[in-house]
Amino acid sequence: MRGRFLLFLFFISSQIFSQYYYLPSTTQGNPGGLNTDNEYPSGSGLDASWELLLGGSNSTPVWSPIDTIPFVFDFNGVPVSTFKVSSTGVLTFSTGSTSIPVVTNAAIPDPGIPNNSVMVWGIEGSGSNDAIVTKTFGNAGSQQYWVFFSSYTAGSWSYWSIVFEEGSNKIYIVDQRHSGNANPQITAGIQIDNSNAVMVTGSPNLSNVAGTDPTPADNFYYEFYYGSQNSTDMSATSNLTYPYLYFNDAPYTITAIFNNLGLDTVNSMDINYSANNGNVVTESLTNLNLGTYIADTFDFNTLWNPNSDGNYDVAIWASNINGFSDLDNSNDTVRKNLHVFGNTAPRKPMLETFVSSTSQYSVTGNVDLQSILAPNSGNYTLLKYQMSWPSPGDPYYTVEGGQRRTFYAVNTVPRLVMNGVTQNNPIGFTQAEFDESVNLYSFVNLSADYSVGGQTVDINVQIDPVVDGNGVWNNLVLHAAIFEYTTFNNASSNGEFEFYNIMKKMVPDISGTAITNLLPNNTQNINLSYTFNGQYMLPPDADSPIDHSVGHTVEDFNNLGVAVWIQDMDTKYILQSTEASLVADISENKDKRLLCFPNPSSGILNFVLPEFTEHYKIEMYNLIGEKIYETNVSNQKTQLNLGLLQSGIYQMKVYNRYYSFNKKVEIIR
Repeated sequence: MRGRFLLFLFFISSQIFSQYYYLPSTTQGNPGGLNTDNEYPSGSGLDASWELLLGGSNSTPVWSPIDTIPFVFDFNGVPVSTFKVSSTGVLTFSTGSTSIPVVTNAAIPDPGIPNNSVMVWGIEGSGSNDAIVTKTFGNAGSQQYWVFFSSYTAGSWSYWSIVFEEGSNKIYIVDQRHSGNANPQITAGIQIDNSNAVMVTGSPNLSNVAGTDPTPADNFYYEFYYGSQNSTDMSATSNLTYPYLYFNDAPYTITAIFNNLGLDTVNSMDINYSANNGNVVTESLTNLNLGTYIADTFDFNTLWNPNSDGNYDVAIWASNINGFSDLDNSNDTVRKNLHVFGNTAPRKPMLETFVSSTSQYSVTGNVDLQSILAPNSGNYTLLKYQMSWPSPGDPYYTVEGGQRRTFYAVNTVPRLVMNGVTQNNPIGFTQAEFDESVNLYSFVNLSADYSVGGQTVDINVQIDPVVDGNGVWNNLVLHAAIFEYTTFNNASSNGEFEFYNIMKKMVPDISGTAITNLLPNNTQNINLSYTFNGQYMLPPDADSPIDHSVGHTVEDFNNLGVAVWIQDMDTKYILQSTEASLVADISENKDKRLLCFPNPSSGILNFVLPEFTEHYKIEMYNLIGEKIYETNVSNQKTQLNLGLLQSGIYQMKVYNRYYSFNKKVEIIR
């Protein structure tokens, strides 16, 4: 069985005598993974170790000062050491050239481009934040020198880089980060002279592949080689088979992607796989018609049937391409570890939602998500991170929430991450999507309880593995997050006034607690505790998030919950989650709970009744049982001014004929 899809459709556009050819990256990220810096404007978030080559505010095209590559590098077979860069995106080794490329780009070769140039021609450094900066990454012998167009202009801000690699003499053009309003239409390529050039297909109207993510996670690059492209070069680029398998489900379908990196159209080939260097399964394919840079996905007809549970190194490759040998064996094989387990555990899916009270779309997302979760009550763990955009952002945005957003490379709100590995839009969320999150295999049982005393939350976690996870997950972390079931004070501009499962604090922090020795019958107990400091504070917006060292945003300490989950930080896969149980819940049933906030309070106390049936009476008592305050309320949501009460702890009774509630209220001056 074979399913076809177009992965990337890029053809080399070059003159016959060109000495360079390029290959598009088959994975996302930066070439070699050496540059892990976040992509921000120079002087405003970008790591300070970058060196400025050319500043912004260039109303007309200009050349940068001449710069030096910090290692030996050959361009077009000749050693070069110095270069300069134009504010229009052209880097040239012809440093004596005085003609500056104009802003309006074109196909290459072009007489306006100096000989011996590399380019992302079509961006411009006209904005005040637009800067060209440089930095060296890696160790001597295999370093990379990055020339980074930071926050350059292409309709809006746009980030690109030209990279030189020591030893290989490769040149990379890296597509990095772009505003949703950017519209880059560039010429990416290399021009040797007026008759010899190679450019990326799509040029001179090449647009971006990467999105708004400031991390390298969604970056894409073009890798330029000196020499001639092979006629026959088939690369296995990905094994799509799910890595965590249940032995009772065997045999399994092996699925892989192959990409034609050669000049010749591939009409036939053999595809192969082998587990732990054992017997090779080979299948012949014909009538393919795979042009240059066209990828295909294939399901092997011969199913894989391991003899036992365990870890398997599965290799996949192609051979006999059009009846010939592959001319580049360095990219032939893709390997992936598949883990077959003899046991599983029922999963409680972890649902992490990124939303904001300033986003109109978040309203729809919250409603649609809740409509699916309501009939599945108790069968999931839900945590919501309030985000910092659209500006001014949610007042309950936290730095830790922002770090989770970066961890997942979330660029829009609302966004739903399921079990750490699947991202959905909660708008239009379906029962089938929820079922998908539930049906993902789990291999550990997880339980937790917690108690709240004053402003301290104590958490007890029990981990019971049902499989041997050693060597499978090597960077496991137990995460715990205190959340508030319902909040009101972060209402902003989107019309929502009531919010659910709002993350307040990661415990002990964003790094969590490392877990090792995940073995069957090896129960682990972990105790965590966190005390909220100071008094309730309502930040004005997301630009001034709560400083947990001096205050908190908990509206009601009787309204807290705890989410717990185990996550592999390398793959982001969440093994299991749970919502902790309150040890001794002497308060009202959550469905009939009186909410008071902030509590403790400096004197202004808001409270919300679960429903309004008729007038309620409020009575306040001190610690010796004396009634010191009373009033009547006629609205479901009411604000009391208790400014006349002294600092201390009081008992509040709210009642009518149908309901009676008791709350401990603390006044702090």
